Amino acid sequence: MRILQLVLVYGGLFLLFLLMLRACSPDKPPQGASGVAPLLDSFDPPAAPEERRFVLESDFLRLEWTDRGAGCTRVDLRRRPEFHNEHSAGVEGGEWMNLFTSVPAYPPLEGCESPRPEHHRRRDAVQLFDPEGLLGADLRALDWEVEGPLEGGDGARELRFHVDTPNGVRLSRSVRLRDGDLHVEIEDQAVALTGQLTGKDLALRIGTGGGILREPDSFYPNPYVTAPVLDHGEIDSMEVLNPGGSRPPVRAVAARWQGEVPFVVEGSKYYLNAIRPREGVFEGATAEVLFDATAYQDEVMRRVPPEQAERLQRVAQADAELFRAACRPASDEQLAQRLGMSVAEAATLRQQYYVRAAAAREDSWLRASVAGHFRLHLGQPGAAAAGRGFEWYLGPKDPKILRRAEYTPYKAVIRRVDYGQSLFYRIFFTRYVADAILAIVQGFQLLVRNWGVAIILMTILVRALLFPVNRRSQLKMAEYQAKVARLKPEMDAIKKKYAGNPQKQNEETFRLYREHKMSPPFGGCLPILLQFPVFIGLFAALRSSILLREEPFVLWMRDLSRPDALIAFGGPILDFWPLRSVTSLNVLPILMVVLWVLQQRAMPKPADPQQAQMQKMMMFMPIVFGLMLYNYAAGLSLYMITSSSLAIFETKVIRKHWPVPAPAAAPRRT
Repeated sequence: MRILQLVLVYGGLFLLFLLMLRACSPDKPPQGASGVAPLLDSFDPPAAPEERRFVLESDFLRLEWTDRGAGCTRVDLRRRPEFHNEHSAGVEGGEWMNLFTSVPAYPPLEGCESPRPEHHRRRDAVQLFDPEGLLGADLRALDWEVEGPLEGGDGARELRFHVDTPNGVRLSRSVRLRDGDLHVEIEDQAVALTGQLTGKDLALRIGTGGGILREPDSFYPNPYVTAPVLDHGEIDSMEVLNPGGSRPPVRAVAARWQGEVPFVVEGSKYYLNAIRPREGVFEGATAEVLFDATAYQDEVMRRVPPEQAERLQRVAQADAELFRAACRPASDEQLAQRLGMSVAEAATLRQQYYVRAAAAREDSWLRASVAGHFRLHLGQPGAAAAGRGFEWYLGPKDPKILRRAEYTPYKAVIRRVDYGQSLFYRIFFTRYVADAILAIVQGFQLLVRNWGVAIILMTILVRALLFPVNRRSQLKMAEYQAKVARLKPEMDAIKKKYAGNPQKQNEETFRLYREHKMSPPFGGCLPILLQFPVFIGLFAALRSSILLREEPFVLWMRDLSRPDALIAFGGPILDFWPLRSVTSLNVLPILMVVLWVLQQRAMPKPADPQQAQMQKMMMFMPIVFGLMLYNYAAGLSLYMITSSSLAIFETKVIRKHWPVPAPAAAPRRT
């Protein structure tokens, strides 16, 4: 039965790990479009005037706006303890952390290519877009007139934009930022200047932009976009789109949400970029996938020695310059002459670069922007303007911050995306368990002022609460083993009598079990099963909760939400799985594996040779799990180290001084 428990424990953990990997992806991603031909982006001509930039700043946020498209190109968040960003990469002396930066353009080759559906302009936040083309121009390419920054009577800083479109409509926009807020108030209006579009409904979209801060984490795919859909005023679904790297069939309509949408959100592991109407709802939402130029450059030169990378970049730059000059590929001879190298060397290097670039380009569609749909009705010229107001939130996914009335709707992102986007999480009630675990850990943290110690105390509390159940299961298991010992002579006799007939042997063995009412007690595995929801809840909480971000434990362990990384190697130690992901010396996972092995060795040695062989085989399981969880958050390793240490303490100390009593021998049947 010890071996059965062992198999259940590690087999269950292995299944849980596979399911947790599945939990990192949504159940059902939203559907994109097929057969749709969206409007192509417009690109600035070579003689276009330089765009102008304007800054709005408060005590929390600093935003940079542009007159071209009336969008926001950059958002910085001030370093404050409640924003969990005190040690993040900052700007201007470290006072600010960059939270959003516009996704760069992916343009056609100037003078040689026409725009295609995969090409896109730079994506700024909260830009307006006219997908039906009624206004006669790409709003993101127009230069808007700007007033401000202005100081309002209520202490708000304000910018005002307006532009007259080719088809006789004036669009106006005001953006307001106040101290103490993590949101921007936006008011968009439209009024007809001519009768060309009188009576029409402008179908407009306002998008998040795709440039939110992304934190690399194989356990938490980010960034993502989503839009909740309402049913009778309540959220019915919240399907998530994670840009997977390859370009979808229709880049500009990679996903669609139909129905009433209360807000659209672009999220990352710790922060949100969300837009919601101040009144009413969006009439659906659309997501587009964008080219990640930074990821592309990194991928092209990934694992290339520095000297070779420099040569490849020289060849690529010269080849591009020659192509732009003639709008056709240069010959090997022309390229060699430009670079001052042999024809064979130039051709080889160009081919190497082309192969790497083609693969990297296919896998670099890693950004996504989601836009909410709304309509403005155009009246007669001179009539009152039609308008809609929006609130644009940029800040952390901290439950305490999201308690504020304006931000309460975004709690649904934590509940449904972080703790409930997969059936696996819902089976284990992760939403409630994760919240409860975080509440307990927070309570301990308030007492000890250290999140690592708080996790240790939470683990001790869980083990203490489960101890009565564990003790009862030990008693049940002892009773069962005593029965097995009493029946051993009869079982040996059956094996001897039916040695040549395995089927009859099994039938007689089961008959003997039924006669003596013997079955393995389910309660023997109950403590293990009860710990699964705790483990999964902690996995989910550490996977996404910002509360542990940049929170130290002791010594070199400065961030419990990341691997402890005693020594950083600067890259993978070997270029094959699973060592490809080993980029640092993480001590806690190694200690975790050692304790798992010691915990196994503390179990009684079985007398049966087959069971002993199985136990030896199971000794490899901790090493397998150690590799799988090597790069996970230090907080989870700390929980498992504490749990294993307590299990060993229980085996070596508690059972020694408070042994499980052996059941009294029952009289044998005759």
